[in-house]
Amino acid sequence: MNQQYAPPKYGENAFNCPTCSAYTQQQWYEIKLFPSNILKYEATAGLREFDSSTVQSWDVNKENGYLADNLSAVSKCFVCEEVSVWIEGKLVYPNASLAPLPSPDMPEDVAKIYTEARTVSALSSTASTALLRLALEKLLPQVGAKKAKIDVMIGELVSKGLSKEVEKALDSLRVIGNEAVHPGTIDLQDNTEVSIALFKLLNVVVDRMITQPNEINEIYKLIPENKLKGIEDRNSKALKTQKNG
Repeated sequence: MNQQYAPPKYGENAFNCPTCSAYTQQQWYEIKLFPSNILKYEATAGLREFDSSTVQSWDVNKENGYLADNLSAVSKCFVCEEVSVWIEGKLVYPNASLAPLPSPDMPEDVAKIYTEARTVSALSSTASTALLRLALEKLLPQVGAKKAKIDVMIGELVSKGLSKEVEKALDSLRVIGNEAVHPGTIDLQDNTEVSIALFKLLNVVVDRMITQPNEINEIYKLIPENKLKGIEDRNSKALKTQKNG
């Protein structure tokens, strides 16, 4: 599975850069307005925590003669050296997704939809959630289900021994995705946290159903043929004993 993704977060010292995607340290700056009407951003040792009670106020620094609000800040990536602009504790530039990147083992057609969902996630949690539901619908036939309605496909996988944890992940994506398409009891409007969690869930499903089996099979292939025959004989005897038991 891809490396742990740390979404950009106001005031954090390190996260995945919204421009270059590298996980790296961030230098934070406060934006200051000087009497000459020149707007500058200057490094600050510790970024002040956003305080909603001071939304309409300015911090007047009489000694240095500048104004600094408690609304805006800039973070600069140590890798690409590009800046990100934050207003009221929220990332406003670049228009980047906070969602994790798709797993490298995600099937290409599924990853294409996932990436599209990622692209619109900063603009609409509802739209990205609906696209993730579509990505799930594309994924299930590639992990052992016959093409049908999502609910039916999940039930088929359960009958084949799908783990309870993966079933919960699939049903979460299905039900919440349905709410995005046909609004019901779950309010997805501007619900970024739920949207980001669903991106993570789809990656978890790919990890459990594609990445981990592939990794296990690659190691299993290293077992000598005569040893594999012994394993097959053991399993065959165990099944006969269970059947006759």
